This record gives sequence, C-alpha cells and structure tokens, in this order.
Amino acid sequence: MTGFLSSSVRFFTLAALLLCATQTSPARAAGIDDIGPRPEYQAPAWVAPPKPESPKHYRDNGDGTLTDLDTGLMWAQEDSYADLKRCLNFHQSVDYIENLEVAGYDDWRLPTLQELASIYDNTQENAISLDHSEENPLALDNRFADGAAYWYWSANFKNTKMSDCCGRTLYFVNGMSHIRRFSFCQNGGVRGVRDAND
Repeated sequence: MTGFLSSSVRFFTLAALLLCATQTSPARAAGIDDIGPRPEYQAPAWVAPPKPESPKHYRDNGDGTLTDLDTGLMWAQEDSYADLKRCLNFHQSVDYIENLEVAGYDDWRLPTLQELASIYDNTQENAISLDHSEENPLALDNRFADGAAYWYWSANFKNTKMSDCCGRTLYFVNGMSHIRRFSFCQNGGVRGVRDAND
C-alpha cells in the first residue's frame, strides 16, 4: 500500500510539473515581464457641449416690438431702464406704462408675473443688462434691447396696511420672484406688454 501511494504521489507530481511547463505563467500572461516606461497620457482636448436651443419663438416686428409666437403677446423691445437710463419704483413704473407709446400702440400694460416668466429663458446668457455684466448675464433673448434692467415689476401686487408694500418682481439673472417695497427701484424697471391681437 505504501508503495502504491508513493508511486501515485510521484505520478501526480510529475504530471503537475509537465502541465506547468507547457502553460504560460500567470506573470508572463499579465505582461509583467514587459513592464517598462510608457508614453505620458494625453487627455483629449475638451470640447464644449453644444449650446441648448431656446424654446422661445419671437418675431421682430421691426418697429421696436417683439411678438412671442407661443403666447401671442407683444413686448416692447426697450424696457424702462434702456429707455430712461434709470431705475423706476412701482408707482413710477405704473405711470411709465400708462404713458408708453411704441409702434403706434398706446394700450401697453404691466405684465403679470406669469407673463414675465414666459420670456425668462434659461438657455440664454446675454450681457445686455444696464452694466453689461458678464458675471450676471440675463436669461433674456438678445433681441430685447441692450441696457435692460435686472428685474421687472409685475401686475401682481397687494396693498396692505403698510403704505409701502408689496409688489412682486421677477429677477432675470436666475428667474427668482421677489416681494419688494413699492418705493424700491435699484436696478429694476418695467417692460411693457400688450395682447398682439388687439
């Protein structure tokens, strides 16, 4: 029995040695014997992604107005800041709109907050603001006139027991709505709107 085990062990040892001799070692198969200096990695050049396409559709009427083909609203290309080169508080904005005449139309009105939101365009970053800031571009189509205010008064307001409160505005850098005192005007104004079919 001992002789049988001894010869079996020798047989399996010899078979294992023959098997190893005929196969590539794991180290050689992994290319470890071929390790050496490699060329420096060069990242591919960065390519800016394509600019997103604006979902807004305007017609430039060539008379100082733009028509929004999706909403049917007509907008004054110039806002009050581009026109007057100064900010307007809420009361001044109401007076401005009441006296506004562009392209022969005199039925301009304060836009609602929802109407202002319809021209806010987060695919746009245009430095057409009053100070042409590259750091705070307006999300507004560049067919609107240069020198624009950063935010606009809306027709959404609420009279309270406080005599100076409160108007709703839309900030065209980030699309945020704010509640402001009627007497506030810094960097703000108004943009006239009318129903194009009237």
